[in-house]
Amino acid sequence: MKTNSEHYKIISFGQRRRKTSRKTERGNALLYVLIAIALFAALSFTLSRNSDNTEAGSLTEDRAKLYASQLTSYAAQAKSAVDQMLFQGAQIDQLDFTLPSEATFNTAPTIYKVYHPDGGGLIPAQIPENATNEISTTPPAGWYMGRFNNVEWTPGTDQDVILTAYQITKPVCESINVMITGDPAIPKITSGDMSDYLVPDAPNTDLTSTECAGCNEYSSLCVSNNAESAYSFYNIIAAQ
Repeated sequence: MKTNSEHYKIISFGQRRRKTSRKTERGNALLYVLIAIALFAALSFTLSRNSDNTEAGSLTEDRAKLYASQLTSYAAQAKSAVDQMLFQGAQIDQLDFTLPSEATFNTAPTIYKVYHPDGGGLIPAQIPENATNEISTTPPAGWYMGRFNNVEWTPGTDQDVILTAYQITKPVCESINVMITGDPAIPKITSGDMSDYLVPDAPNTDLTSTECAGCNEYSSLCVSNNAESAYSFYNIIAAQ
């Protein structure tokens, strides 16, 4: 028969084993967490290097699809913001495209400003650097939205609201058109500068099927200039 002293020693030894086991488990868990963090950091670094080393002209198909999805997603956000403003009573001719970086951004009335929290609340976006192919800085590559011309296949002859991802890469442009039409073919704007039709930068010209036969009846499409050296993704956000 064990004495109280011997019984206590056995219990104490068992407790010490359990404590040691718990410490070991906690130590192992911490080690696994540190290993996971290290692996994630290594993966992130690798992806970052791959992204940095990817030239605009050599995008992989998967990355081009990813950028295409990002651009079409932002276009959908912009249309949703404008649609909501129109639903709440704003008229197309009242829409204001002043950016947050401009001095008059907070000048009333702010309820008609697409990018203002009081209006559409749309957050300005940037095109990923590797998705751009800038051949001209007048204007530079980027997102542009405004009401500056009419598109032939909209209901009337008043100015429509157009959003354009200007000067993107050909692979991204092709991926966008596959999403829209099922075909990577890129229609051409055959006369004038592409910016004349797709960017609010005077002079502006109405877009018709004469200048871009392949654009006819499409509210969104990626197109090229006549030289096929520049590519842009246009979206008719509000038509009239």
